[in-house]
Amino acid sequence: MLWVILSVLSAFFSASMSAWLKKFFSDLSHYELAFCPLFYSMPFLCFTYYWVPTPALHPDLLYWIILLLPFQAIGFFCQMRAIHIAPLSLTMPFLAFTPAFVVITGAVFLNESLNMWGIIGILFIVIGSYVLHINKNDKRLLSPIIGMFRNSGSVLMFFAALAYSFAAVFGKQGILYSSPLYFGMLFFIIFNGLIIMALIVFRKVRVQIICQRYALGLVAGFALFGDILAHSIGVYIAKVAYLVSLKRLNILISIAYAALFFNEKNLMIRAIGAVFMLTGSIIIVLLGQ
Repeated sequence: MLWVILSVLSAFFSASMSAWLKKFFSDLSHYELAFCPLFYSMPFLCFTYYWVPTPALHPDLLYWIILLLPFQAIGFFCQMRAIHIAPLSLTMPFLAFTPAFVVITGAVFLNESLNMWGIIGILFIVIGSYVLHINKNDKRLLSPIIGMFRNSGSVLMFFAALAYSFAAVFGKQGILYSSPLYFGMLFFIIFNGLIIMALIVFRKVRVQIICQRYALGLVAGFALFGDILAHSIGVYIAKVAYLVSLKRLNILISIAYAALFFNEKNLMIRAIGAVFMLTGSIIIVLLGQ
């Protein structure tokens, strides 16, 4: 059951990176917030890549890497901006929309079909997103919907989930044309390197300030690396559907961080909404594809 441990670790590292960045880097811009884990994960990625055996590479691998890059960038920056400006308990649960969107993008790009369970799973996620924005002081039926669209963090994470759904499909192709661990290391070395250079060239980050927080930065970098490594190895030894479904535990872990470290409000209601979204995500991943 090694894949179960790896799935839970991936969820833990994913949620922990967001919470860590919000806790210790929220005084910086969202560009600097994004720069930190990308920059400090590079030593871990490069060291691991050096020891990963190079598989037989398909000629189209570079095509899928290029196609994946912009969607990963959009998803990542939307996520960083969302956790920078809004509560974790309102933003992280929206990652549950990723498998819902994957059903749609999978149907378009991979000729995968949507069954009854997929529709039920999407319905659970929609209900969860509604519950997430219930305000006990406002009993109007449409208030949660209005609140969701007024909360910039929720909207940004919604678009992050949409971008990640495309990234998941294109990344799957990249894995098929190489190997999970090799592709994971190679892609994020390229992705991190390009984003780091772009942010420095366009003067969006103050590198000196980030370097002064190297100890905190290394923790964020290791969390990102841990997520990538656990996910890549997990995909290699288990079915992707099982791993992704358990990885959505990062939603509940984020709720726990929100309670422990950020004293966020309405956590009971948001936890109920998050459970609905997590359930919908699991239904889609395990039964809806």
